[in-house]
This record gives sequence, C-alpha cells and structure tokens, in this order.
Amino acid sequence: MKSKKGIMAVTGSLLVLSSVLSGCGSSSTTSPTSTNNSSTPASTSGAASTPAAAQPLSLTWMRYEHPSQAIVANSKAVQEIAKRKNVKLNLQSVPQSNYDDKKKTLIATNTLPDVMLVKQDDIQNFADTGTFLDLTPYLDKMPNLKKVISQQPEINKNKIDGKLYGFPLVANWQGVGGQLSMIRMDVLDKLGLKKPTTYDELYQVMKKMKEANPDSYPFTARAANGLTGTENLINPISFAFGSGYTTFNGTKVYYEPKDKTYKFGPAMPEFKEAITWLNKLYKEKLLDPDYATATSQIWQEKLNSGKSFYFQDNNGFASTFNINLQKKDPSAKFDMLDTMTTPSGAKRNLIYALGHLSESYVINAKVKNPEQVVQFMDWFYSQEGIEVTNFGNKGEDFTGENGDYKLTDAVVNKYKDRQPSAFYALQSEYGTGYLGLGLNNDDHAGLPFNTKEWVDWNTKASKGLAAGENVQFVNDPPFTKDEREKLKQIRTQLDAYLAQNMDKFIVTDGALKDWDNFVKQLKAKGADDIVKIYNDALTRVK
Repeated sequence: MKSKKGIMAVTGSLLVLSSVLSGCGSSSTTSPTSTNNSSTPASTSGAASTPAAAQPLSLTWMRYEHPSQAIVANSKAVQEIAKRKNVKLNLQSVPQSNYDDKKKTLIATNTLPDVMLVKQDDIQNFADTGTFLDLTPYLDKMPNLKKVISQQPEINKNKIDGKLYGFPLVANWQGVGGQLSMIRMDVLDKLGLKKPTTYDELYQVMKKMKEANPDSYPFTARAANGLTGTENLINPISFAFGSGYTTFNGTKVYYEPKDKTYKFGPAMPEFKEAITWLNKLYKEKLLDPDYATATSQIWQEKLNSGKSFYFQDNNGFASTFNINLQKKDPSAKFDMLDTMTTPSGAKRNLIYALGHLSESYVINAKVKNPEQVVQFMDWFYSQEGIEVTNFGNKGEDFTGENGDYKLTDAVVNKYKDRQPSAFYALQSEYGTGYLGLGLNNDDHAGLPFNTKEWVDWNTKASKGLAAGENVQFVNDPPFTKDEREKLKQIRTQLDAYLAQNMDKFIVTDGALKDWDNFVKQLKAKGADDIVKIYNDALTRVK
C-alpha cells in the first residue's frame, strides 16, 4: 500500500483499478501427451518454449487488484506467457479492499484457484490443513527460486516447520521508500511557516493550516496493505515516537531494532506518548475523523484535492498528488520532511522491506500435474521471466539485461502523457511489475517516468536508511505448530479487544486516564505470551 513493505518500489507516479474476473476452484488441465517444456526457466529466447501442437497448461490465477494498476485479462505478459511457456492464465482479480474476505472464504471452503496470492499470515494459519501444496519436495526442480533464496536468505523465515509453501514476491531492483512524512510545501510558504523538524512543531504547523483552511483536516490516513486504518495510522507514528504497534501482517508486536527483539508497544511509555499526540490532533480537528475507515481512494481524493495537507504513508503517492494539484495551482507541491524528532528524543521512520516477502503465491494442493506447475512458477525468477513480467519483449519494449534495463523510446513516448500515472498505465496494459505478474520485481521500467522530486526523495530515503534513521520492516520468524496454534488463539481475543478500544483513546477526550488498566487487560489477554512466542522463534533463526 510494494505496501510495502523496506525497499518497496516507490516509483514516481503512484496509483488506479477495477474488475473481478469470474471462476474459482482448481481447473488446471493438461493432456497426458503434453510436451510443455516449462521446466526450462533459464531460457532467454523470445520463441515459444513448446511445440505449437502441445495442449496448453491452463491455470486459474488470483490476486488482488490495486487501485493503482488495473488487472488486464489479456495483457502483454499473459500473451507472452502463452506464447513462450504454452500456459494459459485465467486471471481472477478482486479489488484490494475485498480481497482478504474473498481469500479467507476460499481457504476456509478449500475452493482455491490453482495459484493464489496470500500473506505469510495465511500460510502460518493454514499450512497444517493441507490446503496449500508443499513446495519443498520440488525445490530441486526450481533452480531459479533456489538461487534467489541463496541470495536472499530472509526467505527462509517463510518456511513452516522447514517446509516452503509459497513463491515469495522478491525484488531484483527497486527504490527506497516507505511511511515517510510528506507535507504541502506551498501551504507552508503561503502561511510563512518553516518546515517542522519535530512532532511538536508539526502540531503547531497543522494548527496554522487549520486556521487558514477551516474546512480542512490537515493530517489524513487510510486503511492499506491488509491493515485497518487505525493500525496503518498508529504504525508509523508509534514507531517514530520510539515504540511500535504491529508486524506487517497485523500481529500486535513490533521489532525493536535497537534491542534486536520483539516488544509489545502499548506497554511502553513512548507508545502512550504517540497516542496522546494523536488524541490532541483529533480533539482539535487536525486529524481526519475518517482515518479508521477511509479507503485508499478516499484518502487519495482528499490529498489530491487540497482537503488535507500531510500524510505519513507511502511517499511515492506524492508524485501523483503533485501532478493533479498542479493542474489547478502550479505552485502546489508535496515534499518530504527530514526525519522529525519526538519529545523523548526518538528520530526514526518505518520504510518498506526489500521486496514483498510477506506476500507469496501458493499452489492449490489439489492442482493437477504439480511438478509441471512448480517448474512453470520457477520460470518467473529466471532472467527471461524477470524481463517478460517487468518490461515486455526485448528489443521491442526494452534493451539491456541482467539488471541493467531501459525502456525503448517508443514505449516511453507512448505512455509518458498517460494520466493519472504513465507508469501504472504501462504496467496495467503489460501486466507487469509487483502489482501485475512479476514475482521478481524490477522497477527500472519506472525510471523514465519518475519526476525529479521522486529521485530526490529516493536519494533522501536511501541516505536515511544508511544513517539508521529509516528502518525497514522485518519479516516474521518461522513458528512451530504449537506456537502457530497459540498465536491464533491469543490473537483472536487480543485483536478483538484492541479493535474495540484503541480508537477510544484517539477520539475520546479523557479516555487516556484509563490507559494503565487497558494495558493490564491486554497483558491478561496474552500480550506478553505473543512477545515470548515471537522472541523464542527469533532466537532459533539468529
């Protein structure tokens, strides 16, 4: 919302989507005499990999459709896969806002499509049910994935009892970005205000913005990446204040980089300090009251139209906001703030991890010809797979190889004026990238469309990462079967209690007086047990 993650692809112009394709259940079929040669993942030839007479391998393939990038059923990547690999992909797209519910229903009823995008949390919860194909026996048939795992050993955290169940979304190359502070510089200039360098100064700036624009809510937030609006608001703020709230999948612990251990945020004074700050903003109508329920679309509309002036979220969105704002006011501009300091002296940001390892494609355990399917999936990590699912056809759409890629002038010129986002218009029609069919993402295709400001933000974020001010999300460690069962039980009651009460402390004046009892109840419902489970699991992989 890749969250992600942290080096999520924060390509210059961000975000648009729709359309739910029909059909669920396992439908892959191949002829007994099929000679599909999808086991040649390292091929770099543009020619079809199979004889023309061979019956195609047909796979239903389901993923969410992001508001930035519409899923096109017969995109260029789909056509190239059919031509090169003799595989017919029947894409099923579900709007991102509804995807979790749809996915959980399919898993619970064991009516999965052949290939489906899930979170690591889903794998943790359902690996023991036999719903997903265990990929471990096929690893020797997947040389490209094995190579990626050797290069990115963090993937091993995705294993369940030593078994791998998903094809992770990795990154070959991407920019640096995350939940960073973005503010309307033109509004600051008009009001004669300096860039805030602390959260106290930011509060004062927002007060001035509100005074000058009474109908506005300077700070707005949204639900994103499978997290509620409340979780997505609290995560970057609590981390900036020196604590934290959730893991990437929503478990109510966070990884503290200073101590290299997991902690329970609400028990820390820095967390209460962050909630107190948010409560102050809400009370004075500086925080959007729709923060808990706003979708990405609603959130974007407010920032695109000048109803809000600050966000602490995926900074790449700001490029698109600037394009849209400048149609009416050429001086309008979001820009990235330097890392702000909190009253307790904390100075840090959350940014996305390299790739999207918390998301993987699983294979329906009932799929026909599983060896053929996993060998086909391995192709996505090959050089040819990277190129087809990130750029298109060599020579026609791009030049270069092995991480040094460049779109042709013809492609750049065709898409450069597309609105609202040239890059996502290209990726939508080509079916490429992390939001398309790319399992090994490479964002070089976005570089020609990136604005100078995006390049500056990427440079600043990279320097922050090197300096230790920008801290990447970490992936969960692998848990034992008993730990997974305990986590499910504890999270059921703990998450429900937090959902019922956390907003109260942000929106209700005086509610913070009951904070100590609130934390006491959380501990009684298993907060400390979750911390112990996470740290025990972390110890095993250190």
